[in-house]
Amino acid sequence: MEEEMKKLSELDIEQPKSIASKRDKDKILVTKGLALKLLCSLRAQDLNVIEEVIRMMLEIINSCLTNSLHHNPNLVYALLYKRDLFEQFRTHPSFQDIMQNIDLVISFFSCRLEQAGAELSVERVLEIIKQGAVALPKDRLRKFPELKFKYVEEEQPEEFFIPYVWSLVYNSAVALYWNPRDIQLFTMDSG
Repeated sequence: MEEEMKKLSELDIEQPKSIASKRDKDKILVTKGLALKLLCSLRAQDLNVIEEVIRMMLEIINSCLTNSLHHNPNLVYALLYKRDLFEQFRTHPSFQDIMQNIDLVISFFSCRLEQAGAELSVERVLEIIKQGAVALPKDRLRKFPELKFKYVEEEQPEEFFIPYVWSLVYNSAVALYWNPRDIQLFTMDSG
């Protein structure tokens, strides 16, 4: 009887341990599941932000091309040089509309450069781009609404602006001497 009691007490001791470990495992699985959902949610939010930033950058490029192509030969040069970078945006539904003008400019100037020959210097390419900017009919580029940006002020903008302005004053005031040890608004490496 004592042996049975001993076995029973050992069983009671072991049983809560196994139940506790099963509960712990369940808690760990639930926690891992929640963490995975949270991570997926954060990744989706990050992807949305990245998508918005890419769209904004493409809109800025598009605005430069449609409104002042003749003033941006270096932008056209960069688009031609990095044309492969834009391949991934052509098929993405969020960017297809904005990519039409960029594709048009890339293909128009690519044809002009091919007609000019194979071995072209940077200066010659820029010259061809400048000539092409005048020759490209403006009505071929699709107009989009004018871009508008809004300045959103932080809660305490003076934390940025005051040290920034003083660093500009310090760095540009040639005729004035400022003792660097007495400056307390900003660090010397901020300017």
